[in-house]
Amino acid sequence: MDLEKIDKEVRKALKLIRKGYQKDYIMEKIKPIEFSKEKVYEMAKCRIKAKEKFGEMAEKLFFDEEGLRYSTPPIVAEYRAKRLKCKSIADISCGVGIQLSYFAKLSKAIGVEIDEDRVKMAKLNAMVFGVDVEIIQGDALSNEIFEKIDADCIFSDPSRKEKEEKRTFETLFPNPSKVYELYSKKTGNIAFELPPQMKREEIKLQGEKEYTSLNFRLNRLALYCGDLATCNISAISLPSEERITNEDEKIEIGKGEAMDLLYEVDNTIIKANLLPNLVGKLSFNGYILHEDKKRVLLTSSNDYKSAFLRKYEIIKICRFNFSEINKELKKLNAKKATLRFSIEPKEYWKIRNKIEEGLKGEKHYYIFKVNDLAIISSPS
Repeated sequence: MDLEKIDKEVRKALKLIRKGYQKDYIMEKIKPIEFSKEKVYEMAKCRIKAKEKFGEMAEKLFFDEEGLRYSTPPIVAEYRAKRLKCKSIADISCGVGIQLSYFAKLSKAIGVEIDEDRVKMAKLNAMVFGVDVEIIQGDALSNEIFEKIDADCIFSDPSRKEKEEKRTFETLFPNPSKVYELYSKKTGNIAFELPPQMKREEIKLQGEKEYTSLNFRLNRLALYCGDLATCNISAISLPSEERITNEDEKIEIGKGEAMDLLYEVDNTIIKANLLPNLVGKLSFNGYILHEDKKRVLLTSSNDYKSAFLRKYEIIKICRFNFSEINKELKKLNAKKATLRFSIEPKEYWKIRNKIEEGLKGEKHYYIFKVNDLAIISSPS
C-alpha cells in the first residue's frame, strides 16, 4: 500500500470538511485509493474525532468509526505493551492496529482482523508508527487462522455493541471463552480487554482482573490468564502506574464527620472493590465522609498522596442551600464554583449559575454535598 497517496486523499477530504463543504461535494473531489470514497470520507471525519484521544498524532492515523471507538489510548497501549512484553505476541482481534503497533515496539507482533478495511488501516498505522508487523485477515476462531498463530502470548480486545443493557462474553466477538478454549492449546498466557462496566460474575474465566484508570477515570478492564496473573484483582492508575491489589493490607474504616481535608476516591477503586486495600496501603487515618453509586469521599487531618485520591482543603461548611452557598462564596472572594455531587447533566449549569450568581472574585472552589450540608473546598 502507498501510505503517502492514501494519506494525501484523506487529508484532502479532511481539509474540505473543515472548510464546511457538504459530503456530496467532497465525495466528488476525492479518489478511491485502496478504500472506497465513502471510507476515505469516514477516515477523514474520524481524524477530527480522534484528536481528543490521540492529540496531534490523530492527524496521521487511520480509523473508521468502530475502530476509533474501541482504539486504545496511547498511554494505556504503552502500559499494556510493557505488561505483556515477551518474545512474540499475537493480537487476534487487532482492529485498526493501535495496540498492535505498541506491542510491536517491544515484542515480535502478529495481528488478526476479520474486517478487510481495518486490516488495511492496521497496516497503514503500523507504517505510521514505524514498526514491523504481520497482519492476517480472517476469523481468529477458525482452524485456518489458529494454525498460523505461533506466539508466547495471545491478546484479544473483542468487538462489542456500542450500547447494551448487560455486557456478557456471549455478546463479545470473538467470545473470550471460545478464544481461551482454542488458544490455550498453544499457551496459557492469554489476556483480554473487556468492557470496564462488565459485572464480575459475567467474567467466566479465571485470572487477574485489572481495572485501569486513565487520568482519574475508569477506562479499561483487562483479564490476565495463566502466568500473566499476579493476583485476583488489581487497579492501575495511568500515567503514574500506581497499583493497588487485593493482596495489599486491608483496613476497614467507618463513617465520620468532616475533618481538615477531603479526599475524592477514583471510581476505579470502587469498581474494583479495593477501597479497604487502598486505605490499608496508605495507612489512612480518617473516615468515610460520603458514599453513593458515583462518588466516595474520605476525610482526614493527615496529608496523603495517591494517584487514586484527589485532595481538597475544606474551607467552609454550610447548609446545602443555593443562596447560602452563594453568600459564603462571595465572602471567600470566589469567581467560580465547580459542582462535585450527583446531578442530572441537564440541570448542572442551571444550578451552577444560581450558585455563581454575582461572583466577582478571583478564586475557584469545589462544592461537595454531604447529606444536607455543602462543603466548600479548594484543591490542595
